[in-house]
Amino acid sequence: LDRDWSSDVCSSDLKFCILAGLLALLSVSAFAEGRLPANIQTAFQTLYPQATDVEWEQMAGCYVAEFIADVQEIDVWFNKQAEWVMTETDVESLEKVPAPVAEAFMSSTMTGMRLRDIRIITFPKHPTVIIIEVEQYNSDEEFQLFYAPDGKLLQSLDVTELGGEIYPGLFFND
Repeated sequence: LDRDWSSDVCSSDLKFCILAGLLALLSVSAFAEGRLPANIQTAFQTLYPQATDVEWEQMAGCYVAEFIADVQEIDVWFNKQAEWVMTETDVESLEKVPAPVAEAFMSSTMTGMRLRDIRIITFPKHPTVIIIEVEQYNSDEEFQLFYAPDGKLLQSLDVTELGGEIYPGLFFND
């Protein structure tokens, strides 16, 4: 059973692995020499003073801090003026989202699909959005369902070709 699992994963989706590797290399090199602007670091520490093992990258014109807190992966986005743009919190189950969202999802036609990800997106100037990502069994079809905390479905995106990246431009352009 001496098997190289990483080669199995990368051979099944070589393009993704190459892209992910390039993105990781670019994000690491961007901050390897301590070039994270001080105002971004200060803004982050003000919001999350207890965060440790923070990794930074640049995406979609923002600085993104990624860290683990309370067994949840959290990505915090700041614009170049060090203003908080959004926070993306990965949660492991429907039990961690507002009950109306879980109930709406469970009564939807998408409930027969495999649950991939659940993310709670919070903003300083906009209402919270809960994103439930699902994929069709035995298929490449993937969808993201955007819910308001009251359970209202705001939109459904077919992300089969796009991937499931979450970034501020999905929500607003201000």
